[in-house]
Amino acid sequence: MTDLLKITVDADAMLGRRFTALESQHLPFAIVQACNTTAFQIRDTWKRTALRIFDRPTPLTIHAALYKKATKQTLWAEIFLRDEAFKGTPPATYLLPQVEGGTRRLKAMERLLMSMQIMPRHMFAVPGDGAPRDRYGNVNVGQVRQILSQLRAGLETGYISNETPERKARRLKRQRQRGGGGSYFVVKEQRGRLRPGIYERVTFGSGSAARSMFIFTTYVHYTPRYNIFGLAQKEWDRLMPFYFNRELQKAIDTSIYRGQA
Repeated sequence: MTDLLKITVDADAMLGRRFTALESQHLPFAIVQACNTTAFQIRDTWKRTALRIFDRPTPLTIHAALYKKATKQTLWAEIFLRDEAFKGTPPATYLLPQVEGGTRRLKAMERLLMSMQIMPRHMFAVPGDGAPRDRYGNVNVGQVRQILSQLRAGLETGYISNETPERKARRLKRQRQRGGGGSYFVVKEQRGRLRPGIYERVTFGSGSAARSMFIFTTYVHYTPRYNIFGLAQKEWDRLMPFYFNRELQKAIDTSIYRGQA
């Protein structure tokens, strides 16, 4: 579990006092209940914060925070970012730069471009101005697959080779619907105004233009803005003593009531 946050309790230190025999008898129950309630609140805080700081976050990002409950056998709860995904990159991986800042790991597409010797090593591929975005602001997965498929098929100075006529016709039809038919080509070194990257050659009547799909860059930097650990500490300080005292008192009251019954 990446970015694991474990909530444990030293009850004596937390409340600054020793406990009576009756209180000590119910400490495990109170700790479990307080840990779980606090962990749930921390997870909810992470979720609300993601909605606030990220532009059009995906459902996977919104629900990235998970927690594992405390039990009588394990007197702690765990809050963490989901480290698996049915498709694509898990949140624990792609959110890490937002938590810690700095650069990020290479994406699968970038590793593939390097293995194909299309993009130099130690570089990143960032979306260009011409790249179509989905409703979350990301380049559509289908678009990425289409680009990689054409590049894998054999890209030669801007023209696609080894492409069947049927596939080419379908591709050109889709591209005409988006504003002109064309093909993808790679610029490895600065060419006039074209920076290194992947471009789509689009035709409009008698003319043509190059639309940037991905730009190759040596520098990708993130400023920390998803302070999950700071948020967790703040919620812990605010909630844990309250929930612990409440649950301990409830357990004692129930015990006394049952003893009188």
